[in-house]
Amino acid sequence: MVSIVVTGAAGGVGRRTVRQLGTNPDVERVVGIDRLPFPGSGRNLQTHRVDLLAEDLGPLLVGADTVIHLAEDPGRREDAGLAEHMLNRVLDGIDAAGCSSLVLLSSATVYGAHSDNPVPITEAQALRPNEALGFAVAKQRLEAKARGWAIDSGCNLAVLRPTTTLSERGVSYVAKAMRAATILRPDQVDPPVQFLHHDDLASALSLIARDQIGGTFNVAPDGWIGSEVLHGLVERPEIRVPQGISNRILQVGRTYRIGNTPAGIEAYVRYPWVVANDNLRATGWIPAFSNEEAFVLGTPASRWAMSPQRRQEMALAVAGLGVAGAAAAIAGITRRLVR
Repeated sequence: MVSIVVTGAAGGVGRRTVRQLGTNPDVERVVGIDRLPFPGSGRNLQTHRVDLLAEDLGPLLVGADTVIHLAEDPGRREDAGLAEHMLNRVLDGIDAAGCSSLVLLSSATVYGAHSDNPVPITEAQALRPNEALGFAVAKQRLEAKARGWAIDSGCNLAVLRPTTTLSERGVSYVAKAMRAATILRPDQVDPPVQFLHHDDLASALSLIARDQIGGTFNVAPDGWIGSEVLHGLVERPEIRVPQGISNRILQVGRTYRIGNTPAGIEAYVRYPWVVANDNLRATGWIPAFSNEEAFVLGTPASRWAMSPQRRQEMALAVAGLGVAGAAAAIAGITRRLVR
């Protein structure tokens, strides 16, 4: 029987993880921590509203075997310094309480999106996050910090790197950014893609924490989706334009705050970064959802669906209008599609 603490328990993945742990007979106690209120009940569940950046975590972690660290500042996900400070607070609490294991949520974006990436990427691949995407750089720095701590403390560390994650009740930061970036898609760009359901990520976190398994694990369904399958699933407009125009329109969108496309996400649309899940599979984890199922469940039907002919007409119009005019022309559609 183990006792597990989950930081960021009010988030979409946090709530699912707490729920799954709470129904596991091998888990004696679950402690959910977040600065926001969140629902929860059960004989073995304790909840605490705590600001990780301001309060001492040590007393709340006493008696815990494992800490799953999911907490982040939703408005500052690209702030590596803030993310490291938050992790340091958690590590201090773990040291003070004498916990033996940490599960850290990272991201498959740490591999970077590059034309020479293997398909799929295994955990042996060197980390090459695209420097322009602050989120990926922040995750890499968190991994490095946690590994240094694990070596010094002798504690067990597991790092999970999920691919693009979404579900019926929300999408991850990466999924939202990818969705915004693909509204205007460079022509001749169709890398393979993956989509992970939030429930499958929660089950992976729960398994690794419960069994206190150390190591690094990619988290993704089996295989990936090719361009032909993805095009059959996409219902919203996807306008193909020359890459140079796409780059400039996205920059104009950022300047005038149209949409929600962070700098650096373009490479993750153009180049492959799908991952292998063999290492996680070997622990006994089994995904409940395929790539296609996760995508469909996490992508609501759009009333803006277009025929292939209409998409082509809009692409030609965008190319003819120029950057400023194109940005204005698509602004209305973009605001609706990336909410």
